[in-house]
Amino acid sequence: MLAPPAAVSAAPLEPLASPVDPRPDPGHAARTVAAIGRALRDIPYYRARGLVSPSPGEPLADVLARQPLLTKKDLRATLPRQWVPAGRDVKAEILSGALELVETSGSTGERLRVLWDEGWWPRQETRAMRTSARVAAAMDGARGEYREAILTTPECGLGTCHVGDLPYEERVGGAHLWLNQRVDPLYWTEAEQARILDEIGQHATVGLESDPFYLALLARFARAAGRAIDVRSFVQLTYAFTTRAYLRAIREVFAGEVLQLYGASEVGVLFMEGDDGRLHHCPFTTHVELLPVRVPTPGAAHVALVVVTTLDRAAMPLVRFVVGDLVRVDPGGPRLWTSVPPLRSVEGRLDDAIARPDGALVTAGAIDRAIGDADGVRFWQCNQHAPDRLEIDVVADGDAPGAAERVRARVAPLCVGLAVSARAVTGIPLEPSGKFRVSKRHVPLDVARCFGTGF
Repeated sequence: MLAPPAAVSAAPLEPLASPVDPRPDPGHAARTVAAIGRALRDIPYYRARGLVSPSPGEPLADVLARQPLLTKKDLRATLPRQWVPAGRDVKAEILSGALELVETSGSTGERLRVLWDEGWWPRQETRAMRTSARVAAAMDGARGEYREAILTTPECGLGTCHVGDLPYEERVGGAHLWLNQRVDPLYWTEAEQARILDEIGQHATVGLESDPFYLALLARFARAAGRAIDVRSFVQLTYAFTTRAYLRAIREVFAGEVLQLYGASEVGVLFMEGDDGRLHHCPFTTHVELLPVRVPTPGAAHVALVVVTTLDRAAMPLVRFVVGDLVRVDPGGPRLWTSVPPLRSVEGRLDDAIARPDGALVTAGAIDRAIGDADGVRFWQCNQHAPDRLEIDVVADGDAPGAAERVRARVAPLCVGLAVSARAVTGIPLEPSGKFRVSKRHVPLDVARCFGTGF
């Protein structure tokens, strides 16, 4: 096990330079201060706000405390011209490919356009994945030539790609294969799912990156068909919240390593699961602040809101960007790569947390742990339409009404003050983004009370 990072290095920094492979970054704090200074100096958005650049040697905590939080709402009205250094021709660079204009999926709200430097996403994602020793070995050829398949919504960039009935060859790019061609996987046919399973084998897939909901659907089909998911090394779950029911379905047809990767299109990969089951902060791409929740969080200890500062972006560097996710922090866990503590779990979006009348927040992760291994449950979704009521829809095998009641009985103790009801349903629709949300709060939340000033 690697030691925690040492004191901040006094060596000169190259803020945009970062190694291909991960390594501990003892200069993480100084690198973050340098990135903030560069953003405040070079980016018109920050210059227009008159923010004070950090002084040489100023502690990172003091620099961050002076900066306002940045939200998606702040970004929407200012893209793209306010987010590149002065003198750059944004339109020309987008057309040439020097800048990439991509669109987030918008799982809990409106989509957001973001700028990436050319090639930035695969560089930082590969480095983040390699923080897992097992994944790094697979990428280095331990299970044959590294080839990866992706199973998620077929939408990408500013339009739609890989939608329809494209042949296998047209969905391969280098070592990567995009599997899904349907906007809504709930409408996958048996032939479509058989094709996906066949192509995973045809591609000689070593690593599979997938939305957990999509893979759980495919896994249930595979089990019914007497088939396995033919991935040689590991499955990496990302894009959305992973429930225990999804994991049970996946592990019934896949015996290899199942890992969690946590990131966001706006900021890159933040944490990757290690051999110890914790999610460890990935070096050189971001600094992550974990703002503690100041209200009770029954069923989940050390819950925090994720706030991110990017370190290696020339275009659209973000300072104290509120991603909108809640996590469970392991305060005493090993800091393998940077000074940021590891996570025990990702708890879902802040918009997915249920608000109790007494002010407590119940995270999607806490609800999932309460449901646990309830027999027969495939999928579930909580909806809070009123401050005093929680409704749960349950898709289940066998005795569906009985499964719904078991879910209600397990969740109710977390939701004191709420009238909790559950019903068996045959299906639950996805969001327009193509993602599935396990919990949706439709009532307002006093965010400042939950996290303090700054909101």
